[in-house]
Amino acid sequence: TYAFARRAGTLARISEWDRFALLAAALCHDLEHPGVSSPFIAKAGAVFSGAFKDVLLEKHHALRAFEVMVDRDVGLLEGLSTAQYYNFRKTVTDCILATDMTKHAIYLGHLNEAIAGRGAATKEGLPAPEVDTQLEMEFMIKCADISNVLKPFDVARRWALRVTDEFFLQGDVE
Repeated sequence: TYAFARRAGTLARISEWDRFALLAAALCHDLEHPGVSSPFIAKAGAVFSGAFKDVLLEKHHALRAFEVMVDRDVGLLEGLSTAQYYNFRKTVTDCILATDMTKHAIYLGHLNEAIAGRGAATKEGLPAPEVDTQLEMEFMIKCADISNVLKPFDVARRWALRVTDEFFLQGDVE
């Protein structure tokens, strides 16, 4: 996420708090991932503990991230006002929720709209429309989350094997 956001210029365009939120979301977006998909968990029901039952994985990752960040022993968000805390929490949570693959088509639609808007503006000689900061941050984490195939082959291969193992283990349980 950091590499994408840095290279795209996102880190230079967003506030310090948004940078912190984006990087916190990137670190926590798969926190306590059980190695199976959300649809599998929904179908499995009682097989899994109450921590995952009927909860979209991404919501669980966000919930656990904030349980850790507000823990007295961690104290990462101490000193924030209530408004600052809730703004930060919404930003991080929305970034984590962007990694939900069931929402992938929606994000592709947003991307196509942004591209079309920029193209139309360029044709008319107008300045390109700004992309919403939150949406831009969601694109950064989403792209990073699915970008393993773009990494050097030895790294991409290791990740592909991990994901394949995960799918096969889920299939064995099913």
